[in-house]
Amino acid sequence: MTVVGVRRAAVALALVALGGSMAALAGCGSAANVVSAADVGSAPKVVEQSLKIVNGDQPVYSPAYWTAKAGDIVVLTITSNDDGTAPLLPGSPYATVQGTVDGTELVNGKATTSLPVDQVAHTFTVPALGINLAIPASPTGGTVTVQATIHITKAGVYYWHCNAPCGTDPNGLGGAMASPGMMEGTITVQG
Repeated sequence: MTVVGVRRAAVALALVALGGSMAALAGCGSAANVVSAADVGSAPKVVEQSLKIVNGDQPVYSPAYWTAKAGDIVVLTITSNDDGTAPLLPGSPYATVQGTVDGTELVNGKATTSLPVDQVAHTFTVPALGINLAIPASPTGGTVTVQATIHITKAGVYYWHCNAPCGTDPNGLGGAMASPGMMEGTITVQG
């Protein structure tokens, strides 16, 4: 599904959730692409948020701290050039997508609900919101793009972190994993 398709699906879901009516959601410029004025006024705003995982001496999410508005639908795009894996234990819940609008994430444009545990490089996990995105290793010398649509309805400060053991020390839990602003941060959701 394209970014436009994700946005349209997110807006359609939001309108249904808000009790709005929509005649149809069709191709751009189509007469069937009709949304009433009342729905437009009550529909959540669709916003984009981009994060990068940069792999230097240690992997770092950038930005680690960002804001959103309560009720907005966030199309979150994470790009990574980290070609190393941080395999999860068999059966780990962190290889499974959770908390997105449609239960999936797009990995280089392909919808998925989970990754094999040995292909995970990082996760983007927000425990208080039940959100988990699994980020695969990038191809050597290339990048991987993960995109998901999330809807955060309640204001607050939400802690996120990576649950893949991608840091230093024998267990992979040191260095970046234990450093605020690297593999952990916050989403401040304003009311």
